Amino acid sequence: MLFAVLVITNSLFAQSATTTASGSFSLQGMLTGSTGTPISDGTHSLTANVYAAGSGQLVYTETDNITTAGGLFTTMIGGNGSAGSHLIVKADSGYELGVAIDGQAELAPKISLASSINSLTANLAANADAVDGFSVAASTGSKANSLLVLNGSGKIDTSVLSGSLVTSVNGASGAVTIQGGGNLGVATNGNTISLSFTGGGGGLNLPFSQTVNLASGTAFSITNTLGGSAASFVNTGLGAALNASSMTGSAINATSTGSVTGAATIDVSNTGGTAINAVSTASGNAVLTLKNLSSDASAQLLVAANAAGSPVLNVMANGQTTIASSVGNALSVSTSAVGQAALALNGGLKITGGAVGTGQINIGQTQTTINNALVKGNSIIMLTVTGAGGVSVPLQVLSQADGSFVVSVLTGVAAVTGNATFSYLIINQ
Repeated sequence: MLFAVLVITNSLFAQSATTTASGSFSLQGMLTGSTGTPISDGTHSLTANVYAAGSGQLVYTETDNITTAGGLFTTMIGGNGSAGSHLIVKADSGYELGVAIDGQAELAPKISLASSINSLTANLAANADAVDGFSVAASTGSKANSLLVLNGSGKIDTSVLSGSLVTSVNGASGAVTIQGGGNLGVATNGNTISLSFTGGGGGLNLPFSQTVNLASGTAFSITNTLGGSAASFVNTGLGAALNASSMTGSAINATSTGSVTGAATIDVSNTGGTAINAVSTASGNAVLTLKNLSSDASAQLLVAANAAGSPVLNVMANGQTTIASSVGNALSVSTSAVGQAALALNGGLKITGGAVGTGQINIGQTQTTINNALVKGNSIIMLTVTGAGGVSVPLQVLSQADGSFVVSVLTGVAAVTGNATFSYLIINQ
């Protein structure tokens, strides 16, 4: 036993100078069995017959293949008649529509198209007498074997379409608009809604928390093709601007493909607290790994700058490290482990920058005292002798204390015969 709920909408007719009109109209409906269950999804045959009202005279017929989903279908009637014919009706005449599904007998009763071709009214269509028939009832008096088409407001009662249509979005019903604005663009393609961000505005600000399970790929990706930052994390409160953790793999994988020399892949700044706090509990794993894959010999791996923006620590991609300071010690290394070196150098020590002072032993002298506040009791003093009268004079550091040291002629060497000048370099251990 077959039942149908049919609705006619959007009649599109062109009125001629005479009393005839031609065009098409939309036929929509739901096909169900006697229990109200939608018929199987797929392709079905639908034959539409248009009759002169009250006479049974056939004025137009066409057969279409329709596709149902949950029993629902839609098709246009009027432009697919036999031998290429089109629906032509008289504007002042009444017409009725009969429908047959999959070659079965025409459903009864017929649907009245009323007398106005520009205002077709939806009515009820029932199953054929050949499949036991049924009665027609309004929404307030439905009973067994009755079909409901429209409610009291002239709309399809959504209760007969339950589970087949989306009737609201987050509680909003009717036409729901997703509106873009600023640098947010909204595009739709069928049932797909795409969001895009353009320009250099404020980006996307959303309270967002989500757990995903991906076997591969990236859970969250932001790409910027202009000069700004692809992502910026700012927290003006007490928490972390960005908190990343990972059981395996990389918690943060940052890659820069730009060709601008000096551009940072990750730029972290902080006006209070710790800018980067990296912790790992995995044995043998690096807490923080930095890579610069550029073939440029001047590529930088790590740059630390002072408040004025001047680099104080610069690690090049080839491993060369530069430490600079305008005040105090550029590098201070200490250890509390007894017997251990605070700084171990493998490959030698290179000191640049020249001597920190000069001295002189005059004629007849065997030694002279140099006063310098940088000298400590365990300082290493390195001498460069310029000679006396062009003759090299062997000199040595005889003794030293905090604030001074003594330079003397080597034991067994006579006093200098001319003024012997020298330069010295102080190395504090």
